[in-house]
Formats: sequence, C-alpha cells, structure tokens
Amino acid sequence: MAFKDFISEVNEETKVILSNDFKLNIVDANILPGVDDQGITYENFDNKTKGVKTISTCVLHIDLRQSTKLNLEESPAVLAKLYSCFIRGVIKCAEYYDGKVRNIAGDRVMVLFECSKCFENAVSAAILLHTFSSYILNKHFKNSSIACGIGIDYGKMLATKVGTIKQGTENPTSKSIVWLGYPANIASKLADIANKDFSRPIINVGKKYPWKEEWDWSEKEIDEFFDGLEMKYSYSIVAQFKEPYILSFFKGMRQTNYPAILMTKRVFDGFKKECPSDDSIVKGFWKPRMISISGYNGFIYCGSVYFTFDEQLK
Repeated sequence: MAFKDFISEVNEETKVILSNDFKLNIVDANILPGVDDQGITYENFDNKTKGVKTISTCVLHIDLRQSTKLNLEESPAVLAKLYSCFIRGVIKCAEYYDGKVRNIAGDRVMVLFECSKCFENAVSAAILLHTFSSYILNKHFKNSSIACGIGIDYGKMLATKVGTIKQGTENPTSKSIVWLGYPANIASKLADIANKDFSRPIINVGKKYPWKEEWDWSEKEIDEFFDGLEMKYSYSIVAQFKEPYILSFFKGMRQTNYPAILMTKRVFDGFKKECPSDDSIVKGFWKPRMISISGYNGFIYCGSVYFTFDEQLK
C-alpha cells in the first residue's frame, strides 16, 4: 500500500470511530468477560457499531517494590526466574479467591473479581498475595528483599476490545481487551504508595493572632497552599492570603509510609458487610487514614495483614 493511501485509510477509520454516528452497544454484565466474549466486538465500519460490556466489581493492583533497583542489580537470568515466580504466584493466589488476571505489565498485575462476594474475595486475595510475597517469594529469593504494594477499589469497569484481526501467528498478539474505569486508576495509585516510604514537599504556614503570644503552625499541601492565595490588582499585582493572620511560611518535607494493603472506604464497607466476623475486622487490623490522590479524597483502610499457617515451609 502506498504511503498516501495508508495515511488516508487511518484518517478515515479515526474519523468514523470518533463521529457522532458511531454507536457503542453497551451491555451490563455480572460475569467477567474474556477476550472471546461475543458481546465485545471490534469496530464494525459497515453499520458503525461496536459492542462493549460494563461490570461493577472490585479491582486489585499489585506492584513489585524496588523493581528498578532489581533490574539494575540482577542479571537477566535471575530476573526472569524472579518475575516468573512472582507472576505465577499472583495468578494462583488471585484464582484461589475467584479473581481473574486481566492485565500484566512488567512487575504490575491487575486482577478483577467475579461480582458474587467480590469484596470478600478481593480483600482475602490481597491478604494471600501479601502472605505469598512476604513469606514464600521473599524466603526463596536470596539476592534481595522482596516486597509488594497492593491497592483495591470498587466500581464500574468497561471492557472494550482493541486491536485488529490478523491471520496467522500474529493474530493472538494483535488483539486484547482493555479495561477502563476509575476503580482501576484508583487501585493502581494506591498500589503505587503501598508498602513504601517516601517524602513529599509541603508548606509550613505560621499564623500570628493578636491575642496570642505563640505562633500557630500547620502543614499544607502545595496545591492547598497556592489555592489559598488570591491576586490583588492595584499599581502592581500582589499575591495575598485569603486566610487572615498568616505572617510566615517556609517549605518543608513530610515523611510518609503506608502498609502493604490499601483499600478505599467503599471496599472496606463492602468487606465488613460481607464478612463482619472476619478476624481482620474483629481485631481491628485495618486502620483508616485520610488520603488525597488524583480521583480520590477520603479515607483509605490500611493494613499489613497476612495469613498464618502451622506447617513449616522448606
């Protein structure tokens, strides 16, 4: 195909798909669809339609900590064995609690759960994954300490088929299902910060009240600090604080760490409703903390919870 014809074809396909005439046939599902689900289709350019499915369930992300350091320090042969064990173990742990791995990207795995008992299964799978990574994978990988971060959220996910239909050996690798929705984004961001120590910049703000001798100091996030400013226009532009009595501020760093498993409040509430007598609920293993990340501002429930077993592993 000539280059001019190729560009014209890509342009025409893009124009058709993004036009108002192109329709999505959306079907609500209660069973996790796979790549061969008949209700999820490629683009049909003859009738300008495409079949997609939605499902409301729990989404779990697990991420291997310090993967960049591991890639720099370990040989390709050692890494291949480690990643094989990690991915294989994650798949088995997820499937033990009715979870399905729906995306693998290097050292990060996304798991979705069947709707029935999705809260119980997602939290139980997270505990099992933490147990596996801490007490099995870490036990046998002698070169370095292995840890994982796990995040869970709940909500509506959309499954759409992407790629093209090809013949021969390229066919399986040219098509897949992409899962879209805020629960996957939130779970991924929680996994990013779980089981990790990090620092971030903050602004220390000082207020001096006329009726008090001491200063009142508080910490503000960077965005919160700048949102508290307003511009005054006279002979020049001056930034002023919206709040009264702020007389001083300086930049600082806040040290933060989170446990291995983080879940949103909607996941915790669902889990508590499904499993009110679970040990982790009864014994208060999950601790609420306020968190603000892009797309979520509220309580998360944190814990480095694991399963115990009597048998000594060799």
